[in-house]
Amino acid sequence: MKYTPLDIQRREFEKVFRGLEESEVRTFLHEIAGEWEELLAENQKLKEEILDSRERLRQYQDQDRIFRETLLQAQRTREDVLDGAGREKELIVREAQYKAEEIIREAQQHVVELEVQLRSLKMERLKFLREVEALMDRTRRHLQEEAPDIYMAAPPTLNLENLDLTSLDEPVQPPRRPRPLG
Repeated sequence: MKYTPLDIQRREFEKVFRGLEESEVRTFLHEIAGEWEELLAENQKLKEEILDSRERLRQYQDQDRIFRETLLQAQRTREDVLDGAGREKELIVREAQYKAEEIIREAQQHVVELEVQLRSLKMERLKFLREVEALMDRTRRHLQEEAPDIYMAAPPTLNLENLDLTSLDEPVQPPRRPRPLG
């Protein structure tokens, strides 16, 4: 600044003939110096307010930047969580399908084992029935030979000679399971 209020108050002018009233000039200079001092104080206050406003603006801009970055990070985290959940879901579904297929395979194997046992039991039953039939034939012949008057020949109770045994050797088909969709 070129002039300070003190410069204005102390300013000396040359004296000339028919010049101005010195007291009026001094009073005027004092008034101007006072107003100038007020203007300088107000200017300084406004400069400080501008600096303060700039600082608050910078803080708001920093907060805005932080909020934006936080929002972007939250969106990325959300997407990552959703992607991870989708992958985990697919993994769980695949694992469940694998376990289901293994359970089905084990059940089918168990069915086959049971069918083999059943066929074996049927064969043992047939063998047992044949042995009982043979024992009964021998007993009947023995009784007919030893006491023909008491024991009369009776029709056989079971005719195993005409029994169809081919059904015992047919493989049993495991039940079909539906294929998973997708």
